[in-house]
Amino acid sequence: MQGETTVAVGATQAMAAPGATQAIAPVQCPICGQVNPVGEIYCVECGFLLSSAPPEEQAPQGAYPKLRDATGREFLLKAGENLIGRDPASDVLLTDGTVSRRHARILIEDNTAFIEDLGSTNGTKLNGQPLTVGERVPLPPQAELQFGSVVLTLELPEGFTTAVVAEEVAPPLAFLVNKEDPSQRFPLYARSQKIGRRAGNDIVIPDPYVSGQHAAIEIVGDEVRITDLGSTNGTFINEMRIVPNQPTPIPQGATLTLGKSQFVIEWNTHAETPEAPSEDADATPAQDTPQSEA
Repeated sequence: MQGETTVAVGATQAMAAPGATQAIAPVQCPICGQVNPVGEIYCVECGFLLSSAPPEEQAPQGAYPKLRDATGREFLLKAGENLIGRDPASDVLLTDGTVSRRHARILIEDNTAFIEDLGSTNGTKLNGQPLTVGERVPLPPQAELQFGSVVLTLELPEGFTTAVVAEEVAPPLAFLVNKEDPSQRFPLYARSQKIGRRAGNDIVIPDPYVSGQHAAIEIVGDEVRITDLGSTNGTFINEMRIVPNQPTPIPQGATLTLGKSQFVIEWNTHAETPEAPSEDADATPAQDTPQSEA
C-alpha cells in the first residue's frame, strides 16, 4: 500500500577487524591465587595446571600433605602417585638442572607416605641418606628430601602415620656384633638380609667404606653364610677376601670385615636352630683369594 514504509530494526554487533591483535590477560591460579605471566602453563607458585578445571570444593588449609622449599613455596600432594621431576607433566615440577626429568615419586596410601627414586642421575636423599633406586621407603613427618640439589621439607597433616616394617615373630637365631662398638648388634634370621650403608637395607652400617648395598647374610641350618654383592671395598673373612656373588660360610669365631668395620657372629642360645635342608644348593664354597692392598 502506498505510503507504508517497512523499516528494518536490528542490533549491530561490533566485530573485531580482521588481523587485529587481541590482548591476553595474565591468568590467576584458582588454587593459590597467584597471578601468572602470559603464556605460563603451570602456576609458578603451586605448580597447578592452569588449563585444567579447579576442584569443585577446596579442602581446608593443611588437609593435604605438602612439600615446602626454603622460600616457603608449597607443592600439594594428592592421593596416589605424585611424580617429581623436571618433566612438565610432573605433579611436583622442579626446573633445577640437577633434577632429572622423572626423578622420584611420592606415594600417598592410606594415610601413609612413601618415596621412591626412579633412577635419577643425581640421586634422592631422605634426611641426608641416599635412597636405593626402585625401593619404596616410608616417610616420617618433617622429613628433609633432596632431589639433586633441591631440598624440600615434607609436611604431613594430622592423622598420617609412618609405616614401619613388621617385627620378626620368631626370636633371632644369631647376632652380627661390631667388635669395637657393641651397640651395633644386628639380629639375624633364617632368611636373606641385605647389608649396606644406605637406608632401606635390613642391616644399615654407617661406615663410609661400606657400599650402598654391600652384602647379603643368611642362616642355613647351623651355618651363617654371607654373599658379597659386588661391593667396592670387598668383604673379608679373617684376612681373606671372598669371591663376589658366591655364598660363603663364616666359620665360628671368625672376624667379618665390611668396609673398615669388623664384626663377629654371636649365636642366640635361647633360639632353636632350624634343620639344614636335605639338598644344599650352595654346595661349592667360594675359593679364598689373596687380600688386595688397600
